[in-house]
Amino acid sequence: MPFERFFIPTRVVFGKGALKKLGEEVEFLGLNPQRTAIICSPSAVSNGYVKQIKEEIKGEVEVFSGVSQEPTVENAKEILEEVRKFSPSLIVAVGGGSPLDVAKAVSAMLTNEGRLEDYIGVPEAFKNPGVPLVAVPTTAGSGSEVTPYAVLTDRERMRKAPLISHRLFPALAIDDPTLTLSMPRSVAVNSGVDAFTHAVESLLSKRAKTTSKLYSLKSAELVFKFLPRSAGNPADLKAKEEVMRGSLLGGIAISLAGAGLVHTLAHILGVLKRVPHGLANGVFLVPVLRLYGLSAKEEIEELGRAIGTGGDYQKVIEEIENWLKFLGIPQSLKELGVEKSDIPFFVEKCMEKRFLMGNLPKIPSEREVRELLQTLV
Repeated sequence: MPFERFFIPTRVVFGKGALKKLGEEVEFLGLNPQRTAIICSPSAVSNGYVKQIKEEIKGEVEVFSGVSQEPTVENAKEILEEVRKFSPSLIVAVGGGSPLDVAKAVSAMLTNEGRLEDYIGVPEAFKNPGVPLVAVPTTAGSGSEVTPYAVLTDRERMRKAPLISHRLFPALAIDDPTLTLSMPRSVAVNSGVDAFTHAVESLLSKRAKTTSKLYSLKSAELVFKFLPRSAGNPADLKAKEEVMRGSLLGGIAISLAGAGLVHTLAHILGVLKRVPHGLANGVFLVPVLRLYGLSAKEEIEELGRAIGTGGDYQKVIEEIENWLKFLGIPQSLKELGVEKSDIPFFVEKCMEKRFLMGNLPKIPSEREVRELLQTLV
């Protein structure tokens, strides 16, 4: 039997008001805030989060707020060059998955030679530790504050560009659910569905082990129960807190077991039609579960018991479908501008990822992927 390995080196501080512990935690870890670069999108500035972080940092602070939604390789390189001139001793990333992922790329590239493009898709490519990174998520979904991944968009090659290395784990994560109160409903839904997908795909992964399944199942339970409440009442801090906890646990789960076909297809949709990542996951989740069929029956039934839908695997899938409908996730790709003429592009890009498919409970054929897509357009 193979060894079970897990490694989550990020110190996590979770709870209401956790951001006020930022300075204390930086000091506890022996991090050097003398020259701190804050990497974020413009909303982190307008919502006052950057101001709060500045109050916690003892040292010179420079703000780099040019991170775009679904950031490209070029966007990350632009931020990198700006930050390089500042020569930071510490990086603080604040925002959703996009700023966190860009900050991870910047952190690693500041201490490793070569071009960013040279590291895309190469497992454990970074030899040197990056500039220490503090992650402060303001959405509940990506789990990027506890993962060794950073995902950018390569517009030139029309693909998602993943960076994968244990060097990308942040040193510190500050998970403060009060920061998610500013999320618009659409962002709350999309990011929450992303978190739920992390839980499901990591549970179904062939790399899943006893430890990762604990995180997967609890993540799924929390997000399934509390996301409708969180989305329906933006001021419900209890619901926001539990969805953020679910997102955190889902991030740990995919760190240990990885994601799957839902994410692969969602990344293609994101590149092709610029659809938000969580929304794209939601469109593909149920069709992919049906494609897996009996190959994932045991795990889906285990998932059903965790989320309270009972143990019949067909009923579990139906209840997830109803949950997604209630949240307003589209049931077809047509609603997102995808045409039948786009299917060959999807199939080609999906089949290029065959090396990732060893984690799946069932490896789909090219025909099965095409048929799945045809049912959605």
